[in-house]
Amino acid sequence: MGGFTIPVTFDRLTFLAALLAVLALAAIISGIVHLFTQRRIRVFRIGGGLILLLVGFCVFAIAGWAQTYRALTRAELVATIHAAPAAGSQQTMEVVYTPVTNGTYGKPQIFTIKGDEWQLGGDVIKWQDWLNILGVHTGYRITRLMGYYESPKDYKTKEVSAYNLNKSHDTVSQFLHDHANLMPFVRATYGNDVRMLPDASATYQIFLSTSGYWAARQ
Repeated sequence: MGGFTIPVTFDRLTFLAALLAVLALAAIISGIVHLFTQRRIRVFRIGGGLILLLVGFCVFAIAGWAQTYRALTRAELVATIHAAPAAGSQQTMEVVYTPVTNGTYGKPQIFTIKGDEWQLGGDVIKWQDWLNILGVHTGYRITRLMGYYESPKDYKTKEVSAYNLNKSHDTVSQFLHDHANLMPFVRATYGNDVRMLPDASATYQIFLSTSGYWAARQ
């Protein structure tokens, strides 16, 4: 999907609720069919179906609450960054970027970056809450690694480092921006980034939450 990664988790409680609902509907429909064909009411079948339907609803409510809690507190590991100041060169750092997808570490990539801080960013797709309840989490696409200068004047006089980390053609993001009204399941699409000072003694884990990217020292 345009280079986006969309984490999806399977919840057993939701599956159990759906299974109970199917069995309940099957029992109720069977009872109704028997009523019209045999002119007899299967009280236990219809009553049992209603009880199963009620239990399924309760299970689904619990599963929905659990999924909502997990969605609000979820932190998806998407990359690691190790940045060390370059010896003998001011405002220069050697950055090792390692992508992480579904818990699997990719190949480390090394970049030389000019700036006071490194800056990692990309695009975010925030879904409607009901999709989060169903286990579809915030989508993301890391697109760039850059250098960040604390003084705006440095952007006019010094070299700016910017690397493209995603080769996919940006048609999905553009479509979502231009036709958001056609996507009722999308709450927002936006760009987001995180930046930190280089530190040879630290490796940072980059996480994605429902609000965007953030970094934590490993």
